[in-house]
Amino acid sequence: MALESTISLSRPASSCGRSIAQRGADYFGMSGPAEFVAAASLFALMIALKLVNITRYRFDSDESQHMHVIWAWARGFVQYRDVFDNHMPLFQIMFAPIFGLIGDRATILYWMRFILLPMYFVGAWCSYRIGELLFSRRAGIWAVILAGLYSTYHFTSFEFRTDNLWAPLWLLCVTVLISGAFTVPRALIAGLLLGFCFSVSMKSILLFLALLVGGPIALFLLGRKQLGQSWTHLARCTAAFFAAVTLAPGTIAAAFALAGAWRDFRYCNFDHNILPHLNARNHPAWSIIVFPVVFPFAIYAARLIVGATPEPAVAFRRAFIFLICGFYVLALRSFWNLLIRQDYLPYYPLAFVLVSGALLAISSRFAKHGLRVSRYLRRIPLPAFVALAEFLLIIATCPFWIDRAQLETNLLRGVLKLTEPGDYVLDCKGETIFRQRCFWPVTESIMMERLDRGLIADDAAERAIETHTCVAVIKFIWENYIPVGDDLHVAGRFLKPSATDSTRMDFEVVIPASYKIIARDGLVKGVLDGTPYDGARFLAPGGHTFVQTSSRTQLALLWAQAVDRNFIPEKFSHPRAKG
Repeated sequence: MALESTISLSRPASSCGRSIAQRGADYFGMSGPAEFVAAASLFALMIALKLVNITRYRFDSDESQHMHVIWAWARGFVQYRDVFDNHMPLFQIMFAPIFGLIGDRATILYWMRFILLPMYFVGAWCSYRIGELLFSRRAGIWAVILAGLYSTYHFTSFEFRTDNLWAPLWLLCVTVLISGAFTVPRALIAGLLLGFCFSVSMKSILLFLALLVGGPIALFLLGRKQLGQSWTHLARCTAAFFAAVTLAPGTIAAAFALAGAWRDFRYCNFDHNILPHLNARNHPAWSIIVFPVVFPFAIYAARLIVGATPEPAVAFRRAFIFLICGFYVLALRSFWNLLIRQDYLPYYPLAFVLVSGALLAISSRFAKHGLRVSRYLRRIPLPAFVALAEFLLIIATCPFWIDRAQLETNLLRGVLKLTEPGDYVLDCKGETIFRQRCFWPVTESIMMERLDRGLIADDAAERAIETHTCVAVIKFIWENYIPVGDDLHVAGRFLKPSATDSTRMDFEVVIPASYKIIARDGLVKGVLDGTPYDGARFLAPGGHTFVQTSSRTQLALLWAQAVDRNFIPEKFSHPRAKG
């Protein structure tokens, strides 16, 4: 009786477990419960790994740059005029109120990564929906998992940067376009979404061209009458789409013009980004032939796709998405001067929809054979094994137990502790976030090329002196700054005895500020510029002399505010080497 009771009680739970997996498999059109469990497990691993890596993966310099511009908006500065940025402003304007609520925190970049994370799920939903429209729900689920576990997409898709608002908006635009018949309301919504893409990044021009090329070619390959579309109706929808595209970016441009910042807006978004022969070494002239040579093959492949798909609406969608992917990636390789990994963010989800459909077709074909591997593929399809390999590759190439994000947080803690809100800093791209930069240009690749060509004046040294900039965060610093840890450099210099008198030290001051003379091994006494040294003293630019009456070694002249806040030269913090 006890055994029978145990069995009778355990069966409903087991049956319930099987029924949930079976219902999930039936809903997504999967081969059975095993495939559903595999997909659910891989999806859970993908989300867990993403959440962990958000807090562990290194911060890209662009994340700090965007955050600095957002800080500037929140403090009443105007983008382009007061702080340099070569991106359209919608992303920064959207996040300025959120930054105002969070405030100046050293952990601000962690906060912003998590706040932006919902846009990743928007993109994932779009991938699923597009996969469903092109193939099946099953293909949509596997497309989300394959894209999410692809190493490059996994890491770039959670960074706090404009691209992770831009790409989901693009995917929403594509989803709207293919979710039903092409109508004027649908065209207006899709155009508005693409307009938001332009309001985030002018790189959207390539996405716009991909639509303009992919749509007509797919329509030609299938035949307009097959879709039941008249020329008049198509013309109305196209006009509505074009009008909607211009609405958001046009409003933004008009707002800057009315605010008197049109010249700065135009330069940063257009003039600055257009620079011939920007990346000749990594983008040779011959690469321009890639597009005209390869794209005809993409058109031929799209024709084969149309021929192999009996339903006209599905055939159009498949050819359209394939042509968008082909055009975009080939145009990037051929015509884009400065190619970075984030440029592929709009491409990967669409590409993995196609890959998912292809892998499932291959898996189904193999499953029909009498091979040993077919027995496994009947239960768990090929995409599951590919996704598992992707997951293991992520772990192997970037172990999540190594914290690579802490460096930037330590830097921000140092900046907040060392400086006051009114202090200026000299950094590369705004990585100090919470302080005004003394130098308007940033050291990103286009600006560096312009500085090298003499198209923009390099007045960093003059501006640092003019604004009394006593803190620098930059790799290439002249001798007027001393490192004090966490990539922070503070105005000052090490003092060297004269060749004839070991107590006399002559030195130059470049940054006018209040300074203290310190030593590793105790208090310093002496005479500074003919008067007894008794602590912090303002020193003007020029030559100065200190005569030591104490017996300290390794003297350093350091910005007094840094000394008062317990910052010392990095060299002083290390123990002396034993002789």
